[in-house]
Amino acid sequence: MREITETEFGNGTLGRAFDYWNGIRGQSAWPMRRDLDPMDIGPALLPHSMLVDVDPVARNVRHRVVGTSFSDHFGRELTGTTLTEILSGSYLDFITELFMTSFERGAPIFSESRFRWDEGRLLRTWRLMMPLSRDGKSPDMSFVVQVFDQTPPPPLPKVKLFERGAWNDISERFSVFAVDAAVL
Repeated sequence: MREITETEFGNGTLGRAFDYWNGIRGQSAWPMRRDLDPMDIGPALLPHSMLVDVDPVARNVRHRVVGTSFSDHFGRELTGTTLTEILSGSYLDFITELFMTSFERGAPIFSESRFRWDEGRLLRTWRLMMPLSRDGKSPDMSFVVQVFDQTPPPPLPKVKLFERGAWNDISERFSVFAVDAAVL
């Protein structure tokens, strides 16, 4: 599976994260939160990982645990913040829609897009949002892994949803989002 996911994502870190998530979910649609173990995630993935609470009704996302890579790129600690406290405009809309799509479908979602630092530099970012559940009945959290790179980002976001054992390109649904606005 790893060779397939690394090819899909263009990034080994996300491939390892998906393999971990897929392994702990077993035959379930998504793993239980209690199955996620930081020791198993390991030091290579932890800095790029976060756990978030997702409320699809309120369309709200709160950062519960945030890896150091995010603080480095956002320039501040994000633990305890909501998306609306750190993002704005079309970038907020884009990220919110990624979470909502993942939760509506109960499936992992991958994206590759632009990320503009507060310093004004554009970075390329790859992110993978994978649903988790506290009660096993419905997803209410997400295990997110995101990496950043200095290479030129794509002009429009690339988005794939994992359903029925395959990654399906749903980029067209997200092509309306201009994700090059400042995020802070």
